[in-house]
Amino acid sequence: MEKAFAQVSIEYLAITVFLLIVSGIIFGFALYFFNENTAIAQAEDAVTKIANHANLVASQGDGSRVFFEVEIPQNVQSFEVKNKAVHMSIQTSTGLNDVVAYSKAFLSEQTLSATGGRKTFSATFSDGNVVVKDDGT
Repeated sequence: MEKAFAQVSIEYLAITVFLLIVSGIIFGFALYFFNENTAIAQAEDAVTKIANHANLVASQGDGSRVFFEVEIPQNVQSFEVKNKAVHMSIQTSTGLNDVVAYSKAFLSEQTLSATGGRKTFSATFSDGNVVVKDDGT
């Protein structure tokens, strides 16, 4: 009779270990894809913020300037401002993802720093164009 209880306990232990391993694998995949989705969301927020601030300074007229902070995600391949578009390319496991936001104002062509982290930008309206620069200069 004691052997039957021991066998059931070992079977329950084996099932529990198996379920914990499967749960750990699923949690690992979920965490990995969550990080990628977070990076894409940060990229969308960054380009939208820049386009919105460009619209703001354009509406205020010549000589207006505004400083603002943007969180740049890791794995950015290119980050540029050109014509009426703010374009960021970000590398994920599914390939290169392009994130674009459009401004109503014309933007002077600039290639911005693609390193990740929180950055300060300035947007200045001059001669009918908005000039976006990083590091607040």
